[in-house]
Amino acid sequence: MSTDPSAPQTTALTPFEYGRLRHDGAIRILSLFPGRADEPLVGRLTVEDVNAGVDYEAVSYVWGSVDRCAQMVCEGKVLPLTQSIHDALRRMRHPSEPRRLWADQLCINQDDLAERSHQVSLMNALYKNARRILVWLGNDEQGLAHGAMCMVHHLHGVFEDDKLHEAFRIAHSDGLAKQNQKLWVPLSNLTKLPWFHRIWIVQEIGTAAPASLFWGDAQIEWEKLSAVARVLNQSHHHLRSAFAVYTPNICYLHQRFVEPEGAYDENRNRGSFIYELHRARPLASKDPRDRVYAFLGHFSLRKGSRFLAGLEADYSRAVEDVYLDVAVRELRGATSLILLSACHPGQIPNPKEPQVDEPRRPLPSWVPDWRVMPLHIIGSPETPHRAAGSTTPRLTIDEHRNELHIAGVRVDTIARVSLPFHGFSFQFRPASKRRVTLEAVWQHVCWQRAVSLDDKYVTGEPALYALLQTLTNACISGDRSDGYRAVSAAQWLANGVAFLVRSRRRSNDLCAEILELAQRGDPYRWSHEATLVTRYRSFAVTAAGYFVIGPAAVKAGDVVVVLYGGRTPFVLRRTEDGEAWVLVGECYVHGLMNGEGLSSEAEEEVFVIR
Repeated sequence: MSTDPSAPQTTALTPFEYGRLRHDGAIRILSLFPGRADEPLVGRLTVEDVNAGVDYEAVSYVWGSVDRCAQMVCEGKVLPLTQSIHDALRRMRHPSEPRRLWADQLCINQDDLAERSHQVSLMNALYKNARRILVWLGNDEQGLAHGAMCMVHHLHGVFEDDKLHEAFRIAHSDGLAKQNQKLWVPLSNLTKLPWFHRIWIVQEIGTAAPASLFWGDAQIEWEKLSAVARVLNQSHHHLRSAFAVYTPNICYLHQRFVEPEGAYDENRNRGSFIYELHRARPLASKDPRDRVYAFLGHFSLRKGSRFLAGLEADYSRAVEDVYLDVAVRELRGATSLILLSACHPGQIPNPKEPQVDEPRRPLPSWVPDWRVMPLHIIGSPETPHRAAGSTTPRLTIDEHRNELHIAGVRVDTIARVSLPFHGFSFQFRPASKRRVTLEAVWQHVCWQRAVSLDDKYVTGEPALYALLQTLTNACISGDRSDGYRAVSAAQWLANGVAFLVRSRRRSNDLCAEILELAQRGDPYRWSHEATLVTRYRSFAVTAAGYFVIGPAAVKAGDVVVVLYGGRTPFVLRRTEDGEAWVLVGECYVHGLMNGEGLSSEAEEEVFVIR
């Protein structure tokens, strides 16, 4: 049993009852008493001040089943626990001395909605001020944990040494069939563990506090794993894809809640609260309101408009009311239209969102539903797009009718549309039935079979280059850490042509100029960006001949507009009564991304969007 002489036996104990937290900064800290692995968990909860320099470690874990089938003894009484936190506390308990911990399931009265709502506002401070974050990944059911940690240690050593990294790059650049896939299975399984896909971990692991990850008996430091993930994500796309090593979430999580040094710039990645909500869409959340509340401690909310800064957690509100409130607050203080870029009406449901029986209340088309499957945002903060030039949003909101009245200009109409692209459209996966060839898109555009560099686009540049740019959102970097335009336009054209040649079964019908250009390109760089940008979107051509990547729901007859303050153009559709518009979504229109649509002939309109 515990070395605490006052610790009682677990039989015939009364249930533990929480006392009230009587001031705003009050938190509970668990003193977990020492014990052997086979002994019951015993501890004590004390009330302390989050701002008083309290010494503790914070536990991050996946709740899993909400069934409280396990228990611990707390202050001589029985406190029910889920199996997940019970396993985590057993793993982290010291054998010979108490350990001071904060874990939400024990330290917050989960049955008190008011307390839960208030404690959410302290969450960022709780994890930021912790001496260390202790991450419980779960039990090692398949015996893969030690192999995964060894692989991370090995790759970290390789990537830290330039010569070893170059040798690794050469050895793994091609011929993946020759690689031993079994060596990568443990790491693949590590990156797929549920913890890496949980929405609350963004702020739990996203601070500057050091963190240790525990998977069964194995342990590794977070900094080492995130460093390895960044290199795999930036420099070895084909490798992590072939061996199913899922690194994007790990890269995204690294110090996500740490405010960048220097002057605040809302256009920077991590500087937009709305972009943070969008970027977290792939993560799992049991309560859809937490898709907002999990980010209330993010610095972008504190430094944004006074309207957004007033957001507070309230678990008594309906999900739709929370999402509408966020949209109204964002637009009232908007300096950009990133909120509209985050709207994907009619998109497929997110498989990580819990299924509910009651029907969802429809939201206005200008209000993002944070529960739907995420798409790449064309007008994301790191892009150089300025479709509306230097203009700022001019809008009003009719809250009674849930209408957005916004000024802009009509620039074109959608003439024809391709079938929607899917997640693997431009990846090297010949077996995929959903794979789309670049040639098929070209034929749709030019009504001809042969790919050529001679055909001209409406701007006068080669039509093939315009197509390659459209399918990749004009990104000619292939590495998000480098920013846009990190390589020349000629090199990006070569990368796209290299993909064209590499993805074909035969190339003897291609002209010599294209074959020569392909020799200088990197097909994987273009493929990676095109797959990201086109996922669940459609390619279209306007009446004036402009190439468009837009929402999957785009139809012929839809109108392309530039709204003041927008980075991108948007697609609108008339409502059935003809009195208003529905926002179909943002779009990339090659040749209209830098203010070209705001010509002196353009007639200003106020669009009423429902």
